[in-house]
Amino acid sequence: VALRLYSEAIARQRPVFAAARDAVTRATQDPAWVTELRRSEEAARLFVDLVTTARETQFSRRSVLGELHDVGLLVAMIPEFSPVVGRVHHDVYHTYTVDVHSVAAVDRLRALARGDSQVAAEYSLACRLAAEASRPRVLYLATLLHDVGKDIGGKGHAERGAEMVREICPRLGLSAGETDAVAHLVRVHLVMYHLATRRDLDDPSTVEELVRTAPDAESLRDLFLLTVADLSTTSPTALTVWKSKLLEELYLAGDRALGGGGPRGLAAVDSRDSVRALAGARDGLEDFLAAVPTRYLISTEPQAIVGHFDVARRASAEVPAVSLRALEHGMHELAVVMPDRPGLLASIAAALVAARLEVHAAQIHSYSRQDGATYALDLFRVRGPGADPRQLEHTQRLLERELTAMRAGTRSPAEVATSRGKPSSAERPTPAVETRVAVDDRGSQRHGIIEVITRDRPGVLFALARALHGLGLSISLAKLNTEGTRVADVFYVTLGDGTKPTLRAQRDEVERHIEAALAEIS
Repeated sequence: VALRLYSEAIARQRPVFAAARDAVTRATQDPAWVTELRRSEEAARLFVDLVTTARETQFSRRSVLGELHDVGLLVAMIPEFSPVVGRVHHDVYHTYTVDVHSVAAVDRLRALARGDSQVAAEYSLACRLAAEASRPRVLYLATLLHDVGKDIGGKGHAERGAEMVREICPRLGLSAGETDAVAHLVRVHLVMYHLATRRDLDDPSTVEELVRTAPDAESLRDLFLLTVADLSTTSPTALTVWKSKLLEELYLAGDRALGGGGPRGLAAVDSRDSVRALAGARDGLEDFLAAVPTRYLISTEPQAIVGHFDVARRASAEVPAVSLRALEHGMHELAVVMPDRPGLLASIAAALVAARLEVHAAQIHSYSRQDGATYALDLFRVRGPGADPRQLEHTQRLLERELTAMRAGTRSPAEVATSRGKPSSAERPTPAVETRVAVDDRGSQRHGIIEVITRDRPGVLFALARALHGLGLSISLAKLNTEGTRVADVFYVTLGDGTKPTLRAQRDEVERHIEAALAEIS
């Protein structure tokens, strides 16, 4: 009766009266009633229908799943969900408790499928794909249950959750094939995010790994939608514009590999056209657009590209060019353009430490100018200078001064980094983060890949960049992410002559250098 009540309320677009709602809440506290409910095939069918509906509701929370959770019907039908109710993630990256996040992720899917105005402009590709979803039972239940494996905390929640799903889904009336599909999505729900933010999208190996994970069009679409719903409801700042664009391009690349036929670089072509429309006739623009990497054009907004072009025009062989641009949530984009050279990232990182800027994400690019000189175009998402224009100008001048001094050789990166002094206030206690260093010789045909996960603190990027330079490695591409108090930094490296290193043979040496560098800043 309780699930019929909500089913009829949605069908008739009517609210549920408070007295009826209270009666349902009391019933879900009765173990005998809950046992009978769970045995009912009709209850399972109605519950799955309610979870997968994208229709608007008249409930005060505008979420049927949130309403079912509030009155106890969600846990009544899925008792395995009970341990994650009110469970706090053991980091500061996830803003919400596990149950609230899981419900919000399903609600985000509903909004995408309806094409709600607040998400349509930001996630246009996801909206189109959600409206075309052919397996809503699989997609919505995988989204609801993607974190159910966090019931006991610790690592491996995706694998643990996939095993739990095999008990839950048949009880809810899903077929064996649907259960397998839900379990697979739960098991791999982090893969697409990690590939988009930690791997080179221009490298064929990245797309090959994606299609091994999602080997058909349905799996790929569902994994993309689950990733968007998951990341966009982790915290208000988790799914930035550039991460969203990277996910979209990775999806399109995977779709092409599976025979979807989408044109390669479509987003980059569209971006160039938009940049031309915004910039007008400016000398050197076409050369700049032709020289910069495709991944930069894909992941960067056209208006920002115009700004970066203006910065690049100011850069010379002797003087670096820097700009700071305000973003949302108190963040700023820092763009640095200067001649590329071995150890450059360590120099930039030292200047960031001196300016007391916290790095939350970065994209490291390079391009060749008409005269054959190679320049770095490095973009950092930072927090620190505040909104005062005078402070922004002061920080920009400080960065340019320190970078110029290091380029001229009058100051070393170590001297610049240590000029920061002591922090103005003590760091607040945060969950511990174990440092992990991983090397990969197979993930790229032309580069070795080094991935470092460690606790965020001032100078981490400087320490890592200096350690890699000390190992004789040149950084061709870096993808830097700060997730709460944890940094996940990935470096694509070559030897000084441009050849691929054999990192597995020197794994111990790489780990020792990196751990020693991190110990120094601790």
